Amino acid sequence: MIRINLVARVAGDKNSFPDLVNFAHLLKKQGMADFLLTFIGAIEDNDIYENAIRIAKQLEVTDHIAFTKKSIPMDQLSEELRSGYFLNFTVGSFMGYSSIDSVNLDFKTIFCNCDGSLSDEQYPYINFCHDLNEVIELLLLIRKDTVAVDKQILANNRLMKQSFRLSGTDASLLKSLMSPNG
Repeated sequence: MIRINLVARVAGDKNSFPDLVNFAHLLKKQGMADFLLTFIGAIEDNDIYENAIRIAKQLEVTDHIAFTKKSIPMDQLSEELRSGYFLNFTVGSFMGYSSIDSVNLDFKTIFCNCDGSLSDEQYPYINFCHDLNEVIELLLLIRKDTVAVDKQILANNRLMKQSFRLSGTDASLLKSLMSPNG
């Protein structure tokens, strides 16, 4: 089974849940029956949660959707969740804290751009998808050759992790620029 995890509290400012339930429906239509999309986060808006459940029932994907119903620090996730793929949304190459945390914890991280005008401003890696359709293509590829694709995703994440840190030279330059005598 392919586990797809999304770290997001269920709240009004994070209301992409109907799109993600539809994403599960599209995966199922592509012939994928062996997946589970888990939303990791607290339910702060019960109406949004109930709407997502209602849509899942209509699209017949309730067996493919799960909610932890509570926030869990990423470093305290169960092994079952940790072994899955972490779906993170980006705006071009800009990513949020959970994306960085996911990469730093060596999780298999998949990025999905949510701004089509910035799709050319992404890392050129297999796990940087321009939209949810490319995420579906990647998951289908994972199903065909899990070991090879996982290896590539993890290698890409290690390369990306290096870009999160300053080199010694860059750190010295930054310190000198910030110094009042600099």
